[in-house]
Amino acid sequence: MKSVKHVMDEIMQQEIRPLLAVDIIEQLHRQFALLSGGRGKDGAPIIIFPEFSGFSEVPEEDFLNVVTYLTSIPSLDAASIGFIIIIDRRKDKWSSVKASLSRIAGAFPGNLQLVLVLRPSRFFQRAIADIGMKLHKDDFKMKIMMLNSLSDLHGYVDKGQLTRELGGNLEYCHSQWIHHRTAIENFATTVKTTAQMLQMFGTDLAETELPNDVQCTKDLLTAHTDKHSNLKVI
Repeated sequence: MKSVKHVMDEIMQQEIRPLLAVDIIEQLHRQFALLSGGRGKDGAPIIIFPEFSGFSEVPEEDFLNVVTYLTSIPSLDAASIGFIIIIDRRKDKWSSVKASLSRIAGAFPGNLQLVLVLRPSRFFQRAIADIGMKLHKDDFKMKIMMLNSLSDLHGYVDKGQLTRELGGNLEYCHSQWIHHRTAIENFATTVKTTAQMLQMFGTDLAETELPNDVQCTKDLLTAHTDKHSNLKVI
């Protein structure tokens, strides 16, 4: 996960305002995808698609915004390793698994290393999933591993890098994560705005021609004092 300094540096350096958590706060709160901070054995960032019965009903724009935002959070070095995606569909049907894979294959914006799918646990749906994967695996053009249990998952990802819902012991609270992200990004944006105003103020001072008479000098001092006061209240 990026440090506060990395978040601030990124926002400071970008001329175009990046997508922020506050922009998609409602979509993030739906929790159909999350970045818990877990990593693969090679340091690959893990994005989790938890059990979410209405996943197929999530608008395409919402899906793209959330996934684009989540993939922008890890450092460039971590993202270059490739993301690991975990899809939990133990309580669902093959149709949901297929829809999830199709959507990710068609729109995932990052470098994708591996997709781990916890397949439906009901016998009939599991059998359908097995047949479906054999028929459609080549359509997805991703490295996909279908897993029967959490034990299988732990063979790919250490328990310490998985949330409790996935049989791990990584502490994660989604609402708290959103709160922290919005606070960090708000602070970074404020710092950037202040820095830009200070730069403009300094440029204005440097380019101002000093007057020769007393009244004009007083007016100039008053104007710059007002600008300085405005900077202090940001």
